[in-house]
Amino acid sequence: MVWALSIDQSDITKASLVEEAQRPLQAGEARLAVSRFALTANNITYAAFGEAMGYWRFFPGADGRGRLPVWGFAQVSESRCDGLTAGERVYGYLPAASELIVTPGKIRPDSFFDAATHRAELPPVYNRYERCAAAAGYDAAREAAQMVLQPLFLTSFLIDAYLRDTGFSGAARIVLTSASSKTALALAFLLKRNKPEALRIEALTSARNAAFVKGSGLYDDVIAYEDIAGMDPEPARLIVDFAGSAEVNRALHTRFGENLNANIRVGGAHWDDSTPASGLPGPRPVFFFAPDHARDRIAEWGPDGFAARQGEAWSSFVAAADNLLAWRGLTGGSEALNAYQALVHGDVSASEALVVEVEAG
Repeated sequence: MVWALSIDQSDITKASLVEEAQRPLQAGEARLAVSRFALTANNITYAAFGEAMGYWRFFPGADGRGRLPVWGFAQVSESRCDGLTAGERVYGYLPAASELIVTPGKIRPDSFFDAATHRAELPPVYNRYERCAAAAGYDAAREAAQMVLQPLFLTSFLIDAYLRDTGFSGAARIVLTSASSKTALALAFLLKRNKPEALRIEALTSARNAAFVKGSGLYDDVIAYEDIAGMDPEPARLIVDFAGSAEVNRALHTRFGENLNANIRVGGAHWDDSTPASGLPGPRPVFFFAPDHARDRIAEWGPDGFAARQGEAWSSFVAAADNLLAWRGLTGGSEALNAYQALVHGDVSASEALVVEVEAG
């Protein structure tokens, strides 16, 4: 038997642990025994936007409910595919479950893609799996950081490149909502590396996370959500919205008005208040879909150039992140389910990084 988190696609607070019989492999398939995966607020964003953004399509469940996408490591436990052998370790997009069956294609020494029919039209960045033995930059000692931070870091890296290319939309201050989120922290780190001296980075966060955000040392100013009305409406600002809260967006647009140059919506940390606000003063929020930007950057810089730039930035950030987060290990499906529920209800400290060690059902 294998286990998986099973989630109601219309109400993501309704989740359960299910067991299913292990099916035999077909020719051309391989079985990945999931070893460990990370759980972060980013996974709640996957669930909250699962229908709208197609995240539920990656790992369809036999019960018709959603399978939560996560990032993690797995072992090839069985293979009926030429070029992929049992025993090797891989990293990539997995379900919060004890196994995944893939149809490997485009097999290279360092990677392969899942060529399963149902994933053919989905973003390639989620279909690629690294073969750890030959993957550039793989470090067994940093697996936890890779799972927790690297998927989020890619989004931050792409936003940083976009903001610099657009001249920060002419803004003098950048407001990051949900500033305690790991994606926001990574973006703040990247922005701070080479930002214009006059550009200030403002953190918007909950009162309970303010001390952690200040302690990170990545922001110039830290403001609680309830203090938005007291913010100076000048100079010109740009919002990078990781919270996705309609209430927060309305407060910011109302406060800054014509001094708001752009609002880039990235995530939905406040998933239960994420319906876009209508009739906002100032510019319309524009969604930043990382896979599209990754595709464009790879076309612009070439695959090797993209990998080199991202790799340099990642190495710098992951070294700094070691002392930024409190790492917490969990074991098995029951603890994964409890952690998922805690994340959905906002009961996990922003300073914590959760890593689930899988036990086969």
